[in-house]
Amino acid sequence: MANFSRDLLKVLVSPEETFKAVKDKGLENQGLYLYIFMCAFLGFMLGGVVSAITGVWIVFPIAFAVVVTVIALLKLIVWAIISHVVAVFVFKGEGSLTNTIKLMGFSAAPFILGIFALMTLILIGTIFTSAMLFVIMYIWAIIIGSTAVSIEHRIGFGRSFLSVLGVPALVIIGVMMLVGVFQ
Repeated sequence: MANFSRDLLKVLVSPEETFKAVKDKGLENQGLYLYIFMCAFLGFMLGGVVSAITGVWIVFPIAFAVVVTVIALLKLIVWAIISHVVAVFVFKGEGSLTNTIKLMGFSAAPFILGIFALMTLILIGTIFTSAMLFVIMYIWAIIIGSTAVSIEHRIGFGRSFLSVLGVPALVIIGVMMLVGVFQ
């Protein structure tokens, strides 16, 4: 457990150095393991919040852990595919899709903030603090995902940020505008 917390802290503090070391040692799979563990734990905590509200303690935490993990894995795969396609075809990146998915799994490291956010919500009932922790969590996850794409595809942080967030956001905005025009 000490190794896990030390590695988690390394990803949060210095993602670029961590990804270089991970690639050198061939430990890319740890990103997926971290992602699955953190999503399941976060889902379990979310299920605990729902259980506290509804009073049903048996089903919700386990069900939420499974559902959140499956949905999060699907989201990670779609996010990594889009980022990989943009990195390769727009910015001439050199990485592989499987390594992109594995390294982007490390973007779950900031989910520890989401766990703290749910704990503060459950124990103290602080909605604003919980919301701010979730915002910080998502911003830091995007930074770690961008760093993962940058290291895997060797395209630099600016281009990888556009691959991870910029171009997909423009596509979503464009689709929303088209849908709005046809209504």
